[in-house]
Amino acid sequence: MIEVVGTPVLLVGGVATLGWGWLPAWERSSVRRPVVFGWAQLALAAALITYLVSDSLTNAPRLSLAVKVVGIVVMLGFWLFSGAEWEPRRR
Repeated sequence: MIEVVGTPVLLVGGVATLGWGWLPAWERSSVRRPVVFGWAQLALAAALITYLVSDSLTNAPRLSLAVKVVGIVVMLGFWLFSGAEWEPRRR
């Protein structure tokens, strides 16, 4: 159930961050790279969409390729979230 609610929220948040630089109020003090944060939101939304679609299309007990891809995308999304909080390099 949380996937159904979380996916549109992440999609809208990612588009708003990439398009207009908008960040949620609770993230404004910690996020240093809004573009990376926006891509992380879109990556996690893609992972949730893949999870929802693959879960409804297959009833196989074995892990399918789509579920493995979801795991990789989710890990990438969480890595991007942590990367959004790093200080950019000064030149």
